[in-house]
Amino acid sequence: MKNYKIQNKIIEAPVETEKIKKAYKWWSKGYFLFAPLEKTARTRGIELADIKPGDRVLEVAVGTGYSFLEILKRVNRNNTVCGIDLTPAMLGKTKRLITRKGYLNFDLREGNAKHLPFPDETFDILYNSFMLDLIPIAEFPAVLNEFRRVLKKDGRMVLVNMSKKENTPVLIEKLYNKVYNWNPYLWGGCRPVFMESFVKQTGFRNVSREVPKSIHQSEIVTAIK
Repeated sequence: MKNYKIQNKIIEAPVETEKIKKAYKWWSKGYFLFAPLEKTARTRGIELADIKPGDRVLEVAVGTGYSFLEILKRVNRNNTVCGIDLTPAMLGKTKRLITRKGYLNFDLREGNAKHLPFPDETFDILYNSFMLDLIPIAEFPAVLNEFRRVLKKDGRMVLVNMSKKENTPVLIEKLYNKVYNWNPYLWGGCRPVFMESFVKQTGFRNVSREVPKSIHQSEIVTAIK
């Protein structure tokens, strides 16, 4: 039996990008069941992003599009909002949702957070939710450096992650090893993370962490480039 390591009080996620991509192709069909549990944290994250009508905004990991739609509501109709996701099925869900609502000012692309397909200093705001909690700890610096690269000077970053208030193991962590020995992609690798220190180490400033009251334990980390 394999037991996974704990580093920086975070359980390691032994997942592979291509397998995650396949897992979320399947998850795209039923993710609507879990989206309501994430709504409080996502909504608070967008509120903290303080999006202005003229801001250039990128959402990394758009999922089924609920946050992307809220971002579109906050910008001018002639202002293109960009979004990427690893999984084409998720991009399809997002595109169908936002076009049904009448929005055409978007640029959705398949892409990896470690290699964002955008030039340096493109965006005023970068929003990312429930992605970092499913990738290996070793990949955190590469992802955060990419986030920093595409942000303009004084650009704002908002991260929403599965997390917890304290360091005491919660139920999902207690089940983690057992579930992973059976099927490591059952819930996509998600586990509680603490991103504040990683964000500071990447060179962001004004880093702040908030834990909203919600059934789904989450953290919101905000920072300025």
